[in-house]
Amino acid sequence: MDSRISVTVWGATGFTGGELLRVLAGHPNMELRGAVSRSSAGSPIGAAHPHLRHVFPETAFISAEQGFKTEADLAFLALPHRSSAAVAKKLLERGVKVVDLSADFRLKSASDYLRWYETEHPCPELLDEAVYGLPELHREEMRGARLISGVGCNAASAVFALLPVARAGLVEDVRIECRVGSSESGAHGGEGSGHPLRSRALRVVTPFVHRHMAELTQELGIPESVMTMGVTAVELVRGIQCVAHVRLNETLREADLWKLYRASWGGERFVSVTPAKPAHYRIPDPRFVLGSNRVMTGFALAGDCRRMSAASALDNLMKGAAGSAVQSANIIMGLDESAGLGMMPVYPA
Repeated sequence: MDSRISVTVWGATGFTGGELLRVLAGHPNMELRGAVSRSSAGSPIGAAHPHLRHVFPETAFISAEQGFKTEADLAFLALPHRSSAAVAKKLLERGVKVVDLSADFRLKSASDYLRWYETEHPCPELLDEAVYGLPELHREEMRGARLISGVGCNAASAVFALLPVARAGLVEDVRIECRVGSSESGAHGGEGSGHPLRSRALRVVTPFVHRHMAELTQELGIPESVMTMGVTAVELVRGIQCVAHVRLNETLREADLWKLYRASWGGERFVSVTPAKPAHYRIPDPRFVLGSNRVMTGFALAGDCRRMSAASALDNLMKGAAGSAVQSANIIMGLDESAGLGMMPVYPA
């Protein structure tokens, strides 16, 4: 495209907002027109994101009122759950395309949203229109769309681990364990997320049920009745390692699983399947993808050929949030899907 696409970022002071700004700073086709923050309007971007001070030396955050008045082709909403939908509706009415990183449009059912997020959906009329924000699942539906939902970072990690066997109808039951970094709690964290309480701790946050299960039932067709999902806080700032312990409904050879994983992910530019050897790389480590939009998947098969561990590793702030959002935005704006997302992982980290 010859002309630059004008973009606003809402909720720009948070971690995912900062990642969006970082990606946009190097995007060849998108230009930042406004970084919206209700709490920091008038302050320079570098005050919240010192690593971006040299990129946006003269740019200050703007208020929501200014954000609505700013001419833009596209808006990224890195706003809290339950508050994003109303902003999205207002922007859509102004002809702005929206990529929403919150949970407000992830679920197609308003009743499911009420159950998992404990509030009535403010804009149920938009749920059918929203496209779930993983291009690897919904690339064709995104072309020409005007509203893309966010993805749960833990749900995304489980999708990449499980899709090959779920799509083949092979999951009898599954126990999903996500080991997550502290940035998953957001820039302001929550109870127990402070460094003195979290450092050197292995804290099981949810042992059986996590609200991202709703996305897995919706996107992978795995019934909630055969699935549990646990989240453990570990000594990381960013990154998720998902290990899903699957009981298969039929006996498989390892060669069969290799075919499934390569068929699912072989053509995806941001997804890698880990090598068979050395064995300790088969369950991928988030360290190998940090700072990038990449995701690694792998598996191990038990000797009875009916139990397997399906695994993935991704950066929760990138492929689990901002990276997938930009990847989706590239598609709806008619750009190369990988535009602005060529950054390599940082290692060691």
